[in-house]
Amino acid sequence: MHLTESSPDMFYLSALIAILGAIGYQYFVKLVPVTLNPLVSIIATYLLVLALCFGFLLFIPIEGGFAKHIRQLSWIQGALALSVFLIELGFLLMYRYGWNLSTANLITGVIINLALLGLGIVLLGEKVSPLNMLGIALSIAGVTLIGYRP
Repeated sequence: MHLTESSPDMFYLSALIAILGAIGYQYFVKLVPVTLNPLVSIIATYLLVLALCFGFLLFIPIEGGFAKHIRQLSWIQGALALSVFLIELGFLLMYRYGWNLSTANLITGVIINLALLGLGIVLLGEKVSPLNMLGIALSIAGVTLIGYRP
């Protein structure tokens, strides 16, 4: 498998992998015992992620060698690591402090997607159609209704 090649199969498979990962992530992070320190949980999780990555290297070879790719690392991996850490810690704390599995990711997801929409428009020059705007309005209305607590 070449992860750098584009194909219709990888287009859909990549989405399926992300969806399954996000579903599993939200479900399993909700099950982390409240007595377990969130930082210890994150450390253990990423030690296992590291082991999985090295294991998958046996099946998905690195074209050009490991050193070639190490040289391409930059500040972006540090920013990504901080972002992932904040996601992990944030959701662990959200569930610990009373958020429901059925609404936590949905509410934060819509807010995140609205922020990404703004970043896409402002920083990347992406375009939004009138139909997209209608969808955005419906999303905001939906989150308002989902998050409402009488």
